[in-house]
Amino acid sequence: MTMTNCKDLVWPALNSAFEESVSITDEDGECRITVPFERADRDAITLWIRREGEEYVISDEGETYGYLYLSNINLDQSRREKRLSSTKQRFDLDSAKYEIKLTTSKERLGQRLLDAIQAVQSISYLSYTRRQYTQTDFRDEVGSYLNGKGYHYERNVDVEGDSEPHRVDFHVQNGKPTYLDALHAEDVSTSHGMAERTAFKWVDIQAGAPEVKTIAVLDDESGEYDERTVRILSNYSDKYIPWSARGSIPDAIG
Repeated sequence: MTMTNCKDLVWPALNSAFEESVSITDEDGECRITVPFERADRDAITLWIRREGEEYVISDEGETYGYLYLSNINLDQSRREKRLSSTKQRFDLDSAKYEIKLTTSKERLGQRLLDAIQAVQSISYLSYTRRQYTQTDFRDEVGSYLNGKGYHYERNVDVEGDSEPHRVDFHVQNGKPTYLDALHAEDVSTSHGMAERTAFKWVDIQAGAPEVKTIAVLDDESGEYDERTVRILSNYSDKYIPWSARGSIPDAIG
């Protein structure tokens, strides 16, 4: 059957659905709006509107940032910073990281509410940039990569250091002794500890065997880390390689 009365059919249905599912309340001098659209965690999106002079400010009051923080999503990572910057530009936001906020006139309030809703959804989806992954999973992935490149290696090798023995993830058999550690962390604090332990390991091993080559491979695709982690690994490894640049591992091994 051909539909010829689409607007008359759909608009009343949509208006009724929104009227029943949108919550608008007064809260401490602001308007609190909850809409039937969800963040990545399936919570309904809530926004606040306050008046500043002749303009209106729409904000999520930091709820999206709080959700990502509790999910151990580090927004300082470059790939996530790019997503934030892109979303901020796309929806003309005043801020996008700690608070999703924009400013509008009364005449454009409806359209800008839609922009704010879409911005919250887009930024909340950064939670999907993490996957359930373990240190063992990452080591296995690095081992598979080395196999694919034709390298022979030993795993979980005990190596004597100047002050104590150490466990190394991979001893790559390539003439010159080459040790490689594969690092994956679920949060930034853990990544700091792993980097510091790796730095001490390399220093202690090379104190007794200066000819050894040390390589640290960091999971920058599924793991959490920050610039401090990168600095430590860069300063104390002969070669630091982010997993996203794994194509440079053969050059590092030689």
